[in-house]
Amino acid sequence: MSSPEIQPQTGSSAERYADIALPIAVREVFTYALPPAFAASVQPGMRVWVPLRGRMNIGMVVKVHGEKPAFKTRPVARVLDTEPVLDAGLLSLTEWMQRFYVCGWGEVIQAALPSGLNFSAQTFVRAVPPQEKAVIPLTRQEQRIYDEIREVKRLSWREARQRWSNEERALDSVKKKGLLQLWDEPSLDLQPRMENCWIWANPQREEIARRAVTGRLNKWEEAWLQLLETDPLPATTAALTAAMPEVLTAYTLSRLQKEGVLGREMREVRLPEPAFAYRPEQISALNEEQQQMTQTLIEPLEAGQYAKFLLFGVTGSGKTEVYIHLIKRALELGSGALVLVPEIALTPQTVRRFYLIFGPKIAILHSRLSDRERYEAWQALRRGEKNIVIGARSAVFAPIEKLGVIIMDEEHDTSYYQSDPAPRYHAREVAAMRAYRAGAVLVLGSATPSLVSLVESGRGRSRMLKLSARHAGAVLPEVKVLNLTEYRFAMKGPLAVPLYNAIHEAVGRGEQVILLYNRRGFASFMQCEACGEVPQCPHCSVSLTYHKAQQHLRCHYCGFAASVPGSCRSCGEPGGLKMQGSGTQQVEEELGKLFPKLRVMRMDQDTTSRKNAHDQLLTAFGRGEADILIGTQLVAKGLDFPNVTVVGVVNADTELAFPSYRSNERMYQLLSQVAGRSGRAGKKGIVYLQTKQPDHVSIRHAKNHDYEGFARAELAGRKPLHYPPYARLLQVSFKGKDATYTRRTAEHFTAVMQGAKTGWPVLGPAPDAIERMNDEFRWLTLMKLPPGIGTAQLEKVCGYFWEWFEKNRPEGSSTVRITLSHEML
Repeated sequence: MSSPEIQPQTGSSAERYADIALPIAVREVFTYALPPAFAASVQPGMRVWVPLRGRMNIGMVVKVHGEKPAFKTRPVARVLDTEPVLDAGLLSLTEWMQRFYVCGWGEVIQAALPSGLNFSAQTFVRAVPPQEKAVIPLTRQEQRIYDEIREVKRLSWREARQRWSNEERALDSVKKKGLLQLWDEPSLDLQPRMENCWIWANPQREEIARRAVTGRLNKWEEAWLQLLETDPLPATTAALTAAMPEVLTAYTLSRLQKEGVLGREMREVRLPEPAFAYRPEQISALNEEQQQMTQTLIEPLEAGQYAKFLLFGVTGSGKTEVYIHLIKRALELGSGALVLVPEIALTPQTVRRFYLIFGPKIAILHSRLSDRERYEAWQALRRGEKNIVIGARSAVFAPIEKLGVIIMDEEHDTSYYQSDPAPRYHAREVAAMRAYRAGAVLVLGSATPSLVSLVESGRGRSRMLKLSARHAGAVLPEVKVLNLTEYRFAMKGPLAVPLYNAIHEAVGRGEQVILLYNRRGFASFMQCEACGEVPQCPHCSVSLTYHKAQQHLRCHYCGFAASVPGSCRSCGEPGGLKMQGSGTQQVEEELGKLFPKLRVMRMDQDTTSRKNAHDQLLTAFGRGEADILIGTQLVAKGLDFPNVTVVGVVNADTELAFPSYRSNERMYQLLSQVAGRSGRAGKKGIVYLQTKQPDHVSIRHAKNHDYEGFARAELAGRKPLHYPPYARLLQVSFKGKDATYTRRTAEHFTAVMQGAKTGWPVLGPAPDAIERMNDEFRWLTLMKLPPGIGTAQLEKVCGYFWEWFEKNRPEGSSTVRITLSHEML
């Protein structure tokens, strides 16, 4: 039902039309008539409020034209912006993405915009006025709910369902009887927060003051001169009286306003800057190798030409210093810069290094920010107040004026790929397209580049630059592989004796230790000793993980949690469930027993779920408040602690359990990254890898810091099987509530793909690795496409599949989702 607000009316014949992209899984845009009231002011990039399928929706104007459609058009109800929230460049980028990633244009725009500027809408409810109410019998419970809703002036449907959560059936019954009216309104809650500020009332304030203020000064004249000297305006009363309490009071400010010196004005409230030091003069000098790399990067920047580089530098080689000098030159040329960092590596330590040199020019964008903080950062960039962005994946859409440099640090990291929801994109590909269109320099940095980027460099699509040595004379740590099959009888809890001794010795020297165990929880699962039953998630086809602190079993896929049953639900054996496997919680507990006098800190998703918890843990460890930091992959990225000399990987084999052709690559990258946390200053570092597969290709090459040897071996295995980077994988996923219908749909669609006779291999259909998740059954089909397939050809192929499938869609077919992925499967 449409919003009850009064809306502009169109005339008999609208002359202007707008093509609107809506945040739905439809690739077409929708054409609406523009009422004369705002036809002249609407521009591409503005949001509008339009009707679709009986509801009101927020959409984005992507084109304004005078071409009258052959069908009857409905009018745009409201225009929500006074100026475009997406400029022409970003709008064009989102259009390319919807074609390349086979999704709706509105879905891409929704992902690009921050909360407060995106397509969020809210449903409201009200009781039908008494005079409109038919004589419908209500139960006493329904009558009470109806009366309470009638008394509330403004109530969202979500609030209503929360308020009457224990009476949902009665609430729904009142709605079904036609006694409640629902309508949608755009969510524009993040409009700028305003405050009343003091401002100068006259621009010639100093000249007026010289003439007016003579002889002995009274209080308000003293305040006037003090304000002239410090010039803190605009500012609030609270800020002024706190800064100068001796001379600035409510009286003196009021008197200055009466004398025509000061005025009042509503100003937008800005969030405070981070509490980091700003010392641009402390920019580090580069060594000779870094200088050569930086100059190579600066040349296309100064020429205003697109260039793509792969900066391959060992951990601790000073890639960040190269980034900083490149950004500094970009600013001198009047350009902006974008620095992309994996979410888990975006620590205060990382931001602090850039803020030291660039200070308030930096905007930070990542998921741990509040909606207000992301909105403020985005608006500051649009206003041109900031021109450097440091952020995670979605920061690739940041509205930077005159973009000159895009840096993608740890470019191999899997978090740069968005798998759900649409658009399912890789930030590396989007960054490359954005840099190409802006004539900017793109730098992909990593100590362990993705094999896709490595091969692209070999094909001439990017230029590789190498930093071969650690910065400031530091050396790479020694890596020792501990074969757990040989240490079965020489273990101290989860630690082999050499690692146990190394921890003792390091802490005795006043140094610190990092331990990696890439598995959350206390135990991997619980199992009945009597019948072998393993408690499963009722919504997913996975076992539940035991979390000791909360004394419950939890699914790490859908979030389902349940208390540990006192007896086996299969055979009834009392106390039969026993812990199997281990997790970070259990390792933390065992370390406490092995080293009772040492301070142990755990860092995983459970301990960092609160806002700023991630930052607080790292800051505390950096101050030396813990001797040992144990954690999942969170401890492997973005950390630089000079006092860490020992790093241990408790079980290096955990990554190999993941069903992917990239398991070896992910394992090597993780081991290499965590090894790089050791010995980053003048102190010698050592790394211990505990494994039952010491001859595995990833471990063998990680021991010798031999990335190139690993890459050669891994690529030799992928090439004959046509896996990326020697193919582009098109994944078609099938999800549905009914197992039979989902399988049948997968078989039917796959038959269409095979019948197309493209000559490209089709694999499947087959159940997903986790066949059921969130009560949905999941099937997959893969097609191996040529690695260089273009956007137009890809669109044509996918369009053909859809066309033939829709002509013969089987009964009860589930929603079919086409997902394009380059390497992240």
